[in-house]
Amino acid sequence: MRRLLPILVATLTLTQASAAAAEEAPAWTLVLRSGDFVIGPALAKLPARRAWAAKFDEQGGFEIAVRKKAVAIAAPQCRIDWLILKIPFYYPENPKQASVSERRAVYDAFVAQQAAGSSSLAVRVEAPESLARKGPRGVELTSCSLFFPFPLSVQPSTR
Repeated sequence: MRRLLPILVATLTLTQASAAAAEEAPAWTLVLRSGDFVIGPALAKLPARRAWAAKFDEQGGFEIAVRKKAVAIAAPQCRIDWLILKIPFYYPENPKQASVSERRAVYDAFVAQQAAGSSSLAVRVEAPESLARKGPRGVELTSCSLFFPFPLSVQPSTR
């Protein structure tokens, strides 16, 4: 029993540290104009060696290609000209979630912005701990992927 207590305390400490680190994923607020991203069927026309999710699927998933040069996020290992902004899978049992209708509203806002070609959207994005690291100039991505955090935050920008 005496040996079990230190092991239990160490396990709880590590679990709490991991949970705190997971909550503090690197995050950025991007201001995107219509030329800074591609969404929908236009994704199929991008010169990249990957299959893009060019539609809004029934689970509320979609992708947006964000031009790397349009944002100040270092991604030295990303070998394409685009960052892949994804919305996490919808799991109804997860309390930190967005409904399919909320996801559709975000998708529609990006589609409308791309079609209008004027104004801009401010969007909050993050990189889960496994996709980011501390680099020589701060946090950098270890891949091309970014995600929408929950709750979703996409607003018309005044900049």
